[in-house]
Amino acid sequence: MMMAIVSAPVSAHPHAWIDVKTTLILTGRATVTAVREQWSFDASYSNTLLKDGNGKWKPLKPFVQTAMRNLAPYGYFMELHARGARLAIGRAGGAEGEVRNGSLIMRFTVSLSKPIDISHSDLSFSVYDPSYFIAFEHVKDHPIAFEGPGVDACTARIRQAKPSFEALSQAQAMDRNAPVNPELGRLFAETVLIHC
Repeated sequence: MMMAIVSAPVSAHPHAWIDVKTTLILTGRATVTAVREQWSFDASYSNTLLKDGNGKWKPLKPFVQTAMRNLAPYGYFMELHARGARLAIGRAGGAEGEVRNGSLIMRFTVSLSKPIDISHSDLSFSVYDPSYFIAFEHVKDHPIAFEGPGVDACTARIRQAKPSFEALSQAQAMDRNAPVNPELGRLFAETVLIHC
């Protein structure tokens, strides 16, 4: 699914790495309306995406616009669940990027199609590349934040994935040009559990 970020040939699996910070936006106590993401790309992947054949940085704004347009059909690699159902999300807004210390950092905010009150039902959230070409992992320090009224009542914890031996074998086989399971990334995805 590297194609979702930028049109480029995919030749090896895995991997690129993206460090994630997530902010849940609330408009009332326990009412989540949006998710703000910050993705920090590893330096090697940043170079692949943003440097031309002469090693010069390409313009950042067109890249971010294209990346967001390409990610939209994939739900921006985000999956949210509450009350036993997957939540619908809208379009991303506020997308911006910067290069810091040779690494691309992208930020954007995705609104839920409908605000969700999670006072009686926890919210779960994952961000992952379905093909597992890109490995997403929340940063260790302050990975989840809350913004808006009632944030003091909200907590978050990250549940690490426990992929099966079969999933691990599929991931290893990708390096040998085996067919890619388009849902492999879900098996390796962290799950953020939100309670307000």
